[in-house]
Amino acid sequence: MSSAQRLFAKCRRRAGINKSVGIHGLRHAYATHQLENGLAVHDLQRLLGHSHLQTTLRYIHWTPSDQRSYSGHVDLMAALPEVRHA
Repeated sequence: MSSAQRLFAKCRRRAGINKSVGIHGLRHAYATHQLENGLAVHDLQRLLGHSHLQTTLRYIHWTPSDQRSYSGHVDLMAALPEVRHA
């Protein structure tokens, strides 16, 4: 365990956070919060230093507020008629 990881674990315990999460989880939280605050995904990709967008997308985690805000879009899509191709 690196000194940064030990320090992070110590701070986590002091803060009363019992969830077992590593220091890399901060990077995931940063990515998720930046998108929640309106940062474009390609800007986030650049900030995280990722060459491929797919890598950045692995860092993004859906939150309950995302689920509520997108549920209306899903309901509208479900109401569309099915298109059959001949």
